[in-house]
Amino acid sequence: MTGQELDLLRRVAVFSSLSQSELTTVRQYLEEVSCNPEAAVFHQGDEGNDLYVVKEGTVTIRVSASEGVNVDVAQLGEGDFFGEMAIFEDEPRSATCIMTEGGRLYRLRKTDFFSLMDEYPALAIKIMSKMASITAQRLQNTSAFLTDLVQWGEGARRRAITDDLTGLHNRRYLDDALVEQHAQARVRGDRFSLIMMDLDHFHAINDAHGQAFGDQVIAAVAPSVAESLSDSDVAARYGGDEFVVILPSLSAEQSLELAERIRKSVEALGITAPDGAAVPVTTSQGIAEYPRHARDVESLKEAADRALYAAKEAGRNRAVICSQE
Repeated sequence: MTGQELDLLRRVAVFSSLSQSELTTVRQYLEEVSCNPEAAVFHQGDEGNDLYVVKEGTVTIRVSASEGVNVDVAQLGEGDFFGEMAIFEDEPRSATCIMTEGGRLYRLRKTDFFSLMDEYPALAIKIMSKMASITAQRLQNTSAFLTDLVQWGEGARRRAITDDLTGLHNRRYLDDALVEQHAQARVRGDRFSLIMMDLDHFHAINDAHGQAFGDQVIAAVAPSVAESLSDSDVAARYGGDEFVVILPSLSAEQSLELAERIRKSVEALGITAPDGAAVPVTTSQGIAEYPRHARDVESLKEAADRALYAAKEAGRNRAVICSQE
């Protein structure tokens, strides 16, 4: 072992309590490996079998959060070690480690460490003691960060599927939920219903009082929709002043009862314009049932939309079941 290698190993925290002769012994168990720039030493979820020490170059520790977002949590340089949890437990890697710059690593295989324990138990105990202490400190220092990361990732997921104005699901989520509900109903031989609704004379409200007030009206209606539903139901803002509700396992007639509750709740809202004028707000709703009115998602939406148009033609402020049988 060269003097340069000896100096490097002395700086490695898990080897810092070893004598020169002990470091020479450890070096016999270390395998030197080369890595190209941006090459992954290992990926999050991989089986953990090796501990690594950075001899040359830089390693980035990267964690995958929700919605496919990757976050770099640490950067390691010469003399730093990583992957030590492979020595302690048989768990998948908790992060991806990338050789950011091309360089070289020392690798200590788990099997070789056990051989070291058999042949030099006192030496191995020194390494294990340092490793346990350092790892515990690392976990303590990163626990708050990882908690924030999980919360941030969950928040990002919610933002991706939520309509900012109403707090209901957005159209992106609705489209996926409809496909999933249709697939489940088809496999189970079950039914489900769809309600499409919009606000009556909404353009006139916008023209009379402005778009900002129109947004306030849409936001005020959303709780009347959400509060009428069960946990398994899905409500979404489809766009503009239009809402869509998915009702698993309900017939059109059962859905009509729920639609009436929503209609009455919206009608009872006391909404006042900026000029103090009372603004009546009502809804028209169209209902279609799978597979009674349509056997695919697009046709079901079209059937509910036709029923919505029929509700408007009949005088608005009402819910209508699709007439197609």
